[in-house]
Amino acid sequence: MRMIRSAALAAFVLLLAPAFAHADPPPPIFTPEEQCETTRTLVDNVRAAKPDATPEEIADTFVEYMDSMGAYNRVPQAKESDRQITLSNIERCGLA
Repeated sequence: MRMIRSAALAAFVLLLAPAFAHADPPPPIFTPEEQCETTRTLVDNVRAAKPDATPEEIADTFVEYMDSMGAYNRVPQAKESDRQITLSNIERCGLA
């Protein structure tokens, strides 16, 4: 009986997968202005300790901090993603 339930659940999930795959992405959690404000705070904090920090050093500092807090334990590929997002925000917000 348990096997039948598992098979039925798996079939149901597989039927719904295409519908979710083509769904609109969720809206961003933060507005562009909030992203810039948060990135500005990061840049200011890093540059307070190291005034000549490059955007790459700032992004690396952020990723190292997040890693030290255990943020990437289950998703190590998120490190590079966060680094690239941080670099993109620094550039987009004119904080280089």
